[in-house]
Amino acid sequence: MNSAPLCKADYAAEDIVFAFTMLLCGFLYWNLISVESLGAGVAVFTALFCIAAAVYLRQGGFRQTGKSLLCLAIIALSASAFLLFDNMLIKGFNFIFLSVTVVYWISLATGRTLENRISIYILGDIVNQLIAVPFRNFSCCFGGIKHLVARHQKGRGILAGALGVLMILPVLFLVVSLLVSADAVFEGFVSSIRITLSEDIVEYIVQFLMGVPVACYLYGLVYGDRYERHTGTVSMESADRHAASLRFVPGMTVYAALAALNIVYVLFFLTQTTYLFSAFGNSLPEFTTYSEYARRGFFELCAVAGIDLAVIAFAHIVAKRERVKVLQIETAVLCVFTLMLITTALSKMGMYIAYYGLTLLRVYTTWFMVLLFFIFAIIAVRQFRRFNAARILMLGFVIFFMVLCFGNVDGLIARYNIDRYNQGTLESLDVEALGDLSDAAVPYMYELYLETDDDDLKNSLAEAIAKDPSMVDRMGHDVSFRDFNLQAYKADRIRSLI
Repeated sequence: MNSAPLCKADYAAEDIVFAFTMLLCGFLYWNLISVESLGAGVAVFTALFCIAAAVYLRQGGFRQTGKSLLCLAIIALSASAFLLFDNMLIKGFNFIFLSVTVVYWISLATGRTLENRISIYILGDIVNQLIAVPFRNFSCCFGGIKHLVARHQKGRGILAGALGVLMILPVLFLVVSLLVSADAVFEGFVSSIRITLSEDIVEYIVQFLMGVPVACYLYGLVYGDRYERHTGTVSMESADRHAASLRFVPGMTVYAALAALNIVYVLFFLTQTTYLFSAFGNSLPEFTTYSEYARRGFFELCAVAGIDLAVIAFAHIVAKRERVKVLQIETAVLCVFTLMLITTALSKMGMYIAYYGLTLLRVYTTWFMVLLFFIFAIIAVRQFRRFNAARILMLGFVIFFMVLCFGNVDGLIARYNIDRYNQGTLESLDVEALGDLSDAAVPYMYELYLETDDDDLKNSLAEAIAKDPSMVDRMGHDVSFRDFNLQAYKADRIRSLI
């Protein structure tokens, strides 16, 4: 996998067409993707880019493989979530996940991965494809355009002039705004020009200028992978050398540190057995409330589990491979203790939810702890059996994340708490908290609104339903198809009925 040292002297017709296509994609990136809502525009942009990239790669002789098609299916699944759901936090993480997955799909479609399977080298692929390939080919987009116009003297002049105007535009806007503030006559002159220059045109110009770096990045990625240009910045050999250079700590030092941590856990479990495992019997230690016992213990155990994962990763990165069996045993023991802590933490949260209902924080932390349980279980088994743990962990994370994205968390919380309230197993219903959820909660609140005979509850529900928690309305942003998602659409229809 060698990198081409120089730019191509000639650009094929499809390279030039793709350069202009990416300039359009760069503009659409800012035009379609609304940061305030992350709605349908994200799905539309993803579809347009993937189609353009697939066609361009097919022209270069690259056909989609089983692995790249699977990755493309994950991309489609991830993108469809923006059409359906309204939870901004999950959509924010999903946007990051989608972006990384699209980049990885390009490397799969062109066969530029470090290894022909999912392994620990996927970390090198991510660094290579996210940073090295697109930025080392960053100027190639304009190279294709320059190759087209430079054939003629007039073309070179037009290109040079256009670049000059683009470079000076920010300065022009600044100078004009200062001159407008300094002189009333000039302000009137500029105002008369604004009559013919609509705000939409100005916005489009800004979006195009902001889209140029995006276009260069996307073109550099796809073009570089197609022609194997600067794709060898990270290789398996270089990754192995860097990994070996990090193993500078004597094995005995690491083994002693892990042993000390494991001894602490042994003492902890011996001295705290009755208190720690009270949640399994749904009983409380003396002088402790449910809220204090379950909530405090849960988040502390979450922190400990996270620290244990960091310790294991650090130990395997920096330890010299002197006595591998000792490191494996120490790691397995620490994993077992952490699994016990996670199980206890989850039982505490189960008790807390049983008495106080669901909230976003409780759902998110529970999901995270279940994910950690899966990770620690795989790590523990891997210490004694050889298998591709990286692939299982990667596929497991994708499944867990898709469950979070499509789990309709806000709707789940509203439905669960309202059902518990109707059954009499939840003492009170926090309607204000339901109103702070996304539009996914509105159908469940509206159903209770129609069923209840309690006037106070009905009024509270009406206020909660009328409250629009979306960033779109709070920021005064004009709602368009870019912001559409099915849950917000249903919620708006319900609001029109109240």
